[in-house]
Amino acid sequence: MKKIASQVVLALVCALLGFLLAYQFKLVNSKEKEAIPRYEQTDVIAEIDALKKEKEELQKQNNSLSEELKKIEESATKVGDVTKEIKQQLDRTRMILGTVDVNGPGVILYLTPKSPVFKANNADYISENELVHILNILNFSGAEAVSINDIRITPQTGVKNASNYIWIGNNERIPPNKNIVIKAIGDKTKLYGGLSFAGALNYGVLSNYDTKIETNNNITISKSSQVISNDFIKPVK
Repeated sequence: MKKIASQVVLALVCALLGFLLAYQFKLVNSKEKEAIPRYEQTDVIAEIDALKKEKEELQKQNNSLSEELKKIEESATKVGDVTKEIKQQLDRTRMILGTVDVNGPGVILYLTPKSPVFKANNADYISENELVHILNILNFSGAEAVSINDIRITPQTGVKNASNYIWIGNNERIPPNKNIVIKAIGDKTKLYGGLSFAGALNYGVLSNYDTKIETNNNITISKSSQVISNDFIKPVK
């Protein structure tokens, strides 16, 4: 009888020990799985910070080189009228491409998200469609330079939705649930007329935003941080 009792006790102890080992293994495995995403997230954040610093350094170098180039060009213009004309054409090209800061008269459009109580439909925030629509109105109205939240729009700047943001170009993004400010330099009467035209700002979910249009005689738009590429285009001979 004692032998049977001891065997039962031993079986219970073994079963309990097996359960504890299995539970401990499961707990350790679960912690390891939780640790991996944290490590990956930390690693990604560190990489993003490193890329931001690298971008800032490259921007500083670019600004320094641009200033040196400007001095060389200004020195060269003293040679003659032909050189001056070439310099003027080069300056105009840079302004159009968005590689230099510019200023002039124009309009500023403010888009402010309405309170959920006053929203007209289920689509909460604007997307690439509404921004492209506004850009099209401004360009059709003769805008010579445009920026969205101080991000310069160039001939090679795309606007695309991705990851709950609207990307402006390859390396800049804006949150659609925050205030958006669009600046445009050009004939302010034509630009204002294009934006204030009946129905122009009722496109898509723009009705979910309070809109305000201001004219201004001295708007400054900073140069683009996007690199203009010409890897495939060649002049026709």
